[in-house]
Amino acid sequence: MTNRVRVNLANARELLELVGISENEVETIVRFRAEHGPIADGQQLSAVLGGRPMTAEILDREDFAPSETTAPEAPGA
Repeated sequence: MTNRVRVNLANARELLELVGISENEVETIVRFRAEHGPIADGQQLSAVLGGRPMTAEILDREDFAPSETTAPEAPGA
């Protein structure tokens, strides 16, 4: 099973695991998240990257689960 990349939580190195995403595009994604918040879906990611079409390899690996604002409580806390 291929690991999915959580686009809204991944650091720059993890975002590079998306096949075909360049270092410049990673910087664009990180900057967008810092300025505008989470990326909703592949269509928004495409727009963030200047309209770049998302390849099947990217679509298969990306996960747009929202970023959590706080960590979940530990069991028994």
